[in-house]
Amino acid sequence: MGLNNMFFVKSKNLNKIKHGFFSKLGGVSKGNYSSLNCGYSSNDNKENIEINRKIIANKLNFKIHSLIIPNQYHSNKILLTNHKLNKYKCDGLINFSNKITLGILTADCCPILVAHKRNLLTGCIHVGWKGLYNLILENFVNKIESLKVKKNDVLFALGPSIGRKSYQVSEQFRDNFIKKENFALDFFYYDKINSGLYFDLKGLIFKKLKILGINNIWISKLDTYCEHERFFSYRYSCHKNKKDYGRMLSVIVKN
Repeated sequence: MGLNNMFFVKSKNLNKIKHGFFSKLGGVSKGNYSSLNCGYSSNDNKENIEINRKIIANKLNFKIHSLIIPNQYHSNKILLTNHKLNKYKCDGLINFSNKITLGILTADCCPILVAHKRNLLTGCIHVGWKGLYNLILENFVNKIESLKVKKNDVLFALGPSIGRKSYQVSEQFRDNFIKKENFALDFFYYDKINSGLYFDLKGLIFKKLKILGINNIWISKLDTYCEHERFFSYRYSCHKNKKDYGRMLSVIVKN
């Protein structure tokens, strides 16, 4: 089932934990969804999506029924998992149960997988500009602290997402961020060759995590837009006038 060309990224700081930031390669979907599309919000064949998710479950050796993927909506909402529930409307989850595997869907936004040095918890966060602007990272860190978890024991891994050279934005977009947090100015760049203003999403995520007291952070250098042969990219699909696009799945398994 497409395993021969499967490609996924692993974080160095999560090397003791079963996880993966999966690309779009190695699945059964066709057309705009080729081939490892895992997003039910796309118009892909649902049976193909189910097969693709099972391919990932087999690759990481977890039970597919343990997988929880939140119903993401670019919010700043963080929820705690409960094994009695199977639907979560939010963009971040925190989990203490060995019976639960967490997943997050992306197609340019930044997937963040979270673990604990002593395997106390796992977490996942979907971070686009809206969530970042509306303080989803602050909400996540505040939530783990409210649960009496020490920040120094928590590991954050930032997966492949749109890069600073690909993320062109407006001056109004930049000004909105700067009005809220002045240090955000350092993550906007003018490109003289392309005559445009560009935004470093992962750079600002890293900066905000450091301000929040998170020190163990790994960042993938892969740009989903530039690497559109390997990754789904919402922005690339829009630029190519494609009507729809696939979503990649990033997964962390609590041992």
